[in-house]
Amino acid sequence: MTRFAVAAIVILSVAGVALGRQNHFGNPCYLCDCFVEYTDRDQALASVPYKIALNGYDTTEDQCLAMCLNDQDCKAAVYAYVGGRNVFSCELYDEVNTGNPIYTPYANIYLKRVATCRKPTSHLKPIEMVAGDESVIQRKQKYIRLEQKLNPFHHGRK
Repeated sequence: MTRFAVAAIVILSVAGVALGRQNHFGNPCYLCDCFVEYTDRDQALASVPYKIALNGYDTTEDQCLAMCLNDQDCKAAVYAYVGGRNVFSCELYDEVNTGNPIYTPYANIYLKRVATCRKPTSHLKPIEMVAGDESVIQRKQKYIRLEQKLNPFHHGRK
């Protein structure tokens, strides 16, 4: 076999694995119609989630929303690309606090609609969740501090 043939086989096998895996990028949101979405927003500072995805990076947006749909206590979910060690975050909230949402790029708040969602979620694998804690407040405080800083490249804003 030539080097070109071996390289082509490796590339095709890697592409086949990537296509079969659910990923974060490029897949349209399947369950977003079941929620009211606030883009680039996070829950207010005082809000602490009651559940957080244990491994946020391997969690897709649809898996996060399915967890919220299937949990009776869940009223809202936050799915975010937050940076640092927790690259992706999936948080479930048992109360809705949209009075003072925090501007957070790449974070979305999803509020459950009053009507029941008729889309099936059985094809989405469940994610392992852990109890929420105060570490979420530290992440939110970081974005509040960044919002208050002077940004010379953003004309018309502070």
